[in-house]
This record gives sequence, structure tokens and C-alpha cells, in this order.
Amino acid sequence: MKEEIVEGRKKLEGELRKLVGNVFVPEAKVFGMACGCIGFAADLRGLQSDAVEVFTEKISALLKEISTSVGVKPEIIYARKLPGSEEVVVLTTRELCERCKREFAGSKAPPRPDIIVLKKK
Repeated sequence: MKEEIVEGRKKLEGELRKLVGNVFVPEAKVFGMACGCIGFAADLRGLQSDAVEVFTEKISALLKEISTSVGVKPEIIYARKLPGSEEVVVLTTRELCERCKREFAGSKAPPRPDIIVLKKK
């Protein structure tokens, strides 16, 4: 799985640079949460929320591909902004646990104001 994470980070950075210019992805990781969700997250520098909104479909497809390669079946894909700014600091995909599936199922609004939901199953 190491190679897939390294390659995913590299691919994400390269594709984001093609779309919006100078973007840096210093870290990518697979994670497990206390609730039971698992996911893939990439830390970012240089990506703004307006670019995420313009390229939502392309970014979602790319994150889905990378997540699948590391064993995560994304049920929600989102961007997290630095509070009080428009800078996106993390792109995340999550395979939801049963509790979170119920919580997200009926919700139309983002769970927090710093979250931009790109895709929800």
C-alpha cells in the first residue's frame, strides 16, 4: 500500500497543478477513525475553494480513483477550508461507518461551515 499512497499523492499534486497552477501536496495518508470510518486524506497548500467548486467533478473523480487504489470505497468526498479563509487545506474521502451513514444520509447541508462536500453517495 505504501507505493499506492506515494503514487496517489504524486498524481493528485500533478493533476491539481494542471488544473489550477501552483499547488503543493506535502502529505497523503490512509486513516481509520474511532467511529469506524476509514478514508484517504491529502494535505494541501495553494488551492482555493473557488477552484474546487469549478473543478468539483474532476477532483472528485481523481480522489475516487486514488482512494480505490488504497482500498477505500469513498461514500463522501469533501474539501476542508482553513477556518476564516478560502484556502483548502485538506481533500478527504471517507468510507462511512454505519453511524455516520445514518447521520449523513438525510443531511443536505455540509456538516460544518469549513467543509465543501464534493460528492456524496
